[in-house]
Amino acid sequence: MYAWLTIIKEPENEMNVENGELEIVPIDSTGVLTEMSEVCLFFASYDVLLKTDALATFPVPNERALKMTMEEIVPHYSDVKQIFIDGKLTEINVRCLKDASKKMVQDKLSVGTYPVIADLYRSTDRATFHSSRKLNYFEVNQAKIEPLNLKETEKLQEFITHSFFAKYGLLSLQPKGWFLEDKLKEAETIRLFSSFAERMVLVVDDKDGSIVGLDVYGE
Repeated sequence: MYAWLTIIKEPENEMNVENGELEIVPIDSTGVLTEMSEVCLFFASYDVLLKTDALATFPVPNERALKMTMEEIVPHYSDVKQIFIDGKLTEINVRCLKDASKKMVQDKLSVGTYPVIADLYRSTDRATFHSSRKLNYFEVNQAKIEPLNLKETEKLQEFITHSFFAKYGLLSLQPKGWFLEDKLKEAETIRLFSSFAERMVLVVDDKDGSIVGLDVYGE
C-alpha cells in the first residue's frame, strides 16, 4: 500500500443523534443577493456542478455556527427550514439554490476561484451509493502530505470547526471522480484539510477502487 495511507477498520463514528419532540419551522428567505462567501461556495457548488437540488443540513450547536449559517448560507436558498428538538434549534436544512446564487457559483468557478472545489468534484456523475458494496477504510498519514494554505481556508475552517466538528466531530464529504492511487496525495482537497484536520479517512469501494467518502475529523 502507499506510504501515505494505512488501512484501518471502519471507524466508529458517534453522530450524537438527538431524540425528542421534533418541530420544523420554515424560514422566509428573501432579499437581494450581491455576493457569496467562500463558505457558501464550498457547499453550494455540489448542486451546481451535479445539477441537483440536494438537501444540505448544517448543525448549529453554538451562536457562531448559527450566525454564519444564517448570514452566509441561508440567503442563497429558497427552501430553508429550522429543526428544533424539544424547543432547541439544532440544525438548519436548505434546498433549492436560488438562480442568482447559481450564477454566482458558476461565475466564481469559471475563473478558477477556490480550486479545491474542482478537485473535489472531478466528475459530475451522480451515481448512487449502494449499501451492499464492500468498503475499505484508509487513514491518511498527514505527515506525508504537503499542506495547502489558501486565503479562503481560514473562514471555511472557522465554519466547519464551529458547526460540523462541534456537533459531530467530523465532516463527511463525497468526492466525485476519485480513485485510490498514489498521486491522490497531491489532491488539493486532501492538502487543504491536512492544514487543520486532526485526521482524515478515505472510504474506498473494494470493487473498483473508487473513493466514495472522505471523512475529515476535528480535534
